[in-house]
Amino acid sequence: MLKLPAQRHLLQKLPASSSWPFFCNLLEDYDEACIASDNFRRDGADRFYIEEYETMVAELEADIVRDLERVITWPNHY
Repeated sequence: MLKLPAQRHLLQKLPASSSWPFFCNLLEDYDEACIASDNFRRDGADRFYIEEYETMVAELEADIVRDLERVITWPNHY
């Protein structure tokens, strides 16, 4: 959640995790990719791996931001 401060208020409104398993998996993948990216940078890994994970983190973050509003508002439409 620290990497998505602008979405913090929406993340706190997420419905129960069992309601949106795909989205919860996306958040877990994002968290793991952030940790791996940080570890690669800290450990001085090959630039290829650092760039690959930075790209992955950015793509996952974009997916989360795009889908977050839908996940929060969708249940309220029924």
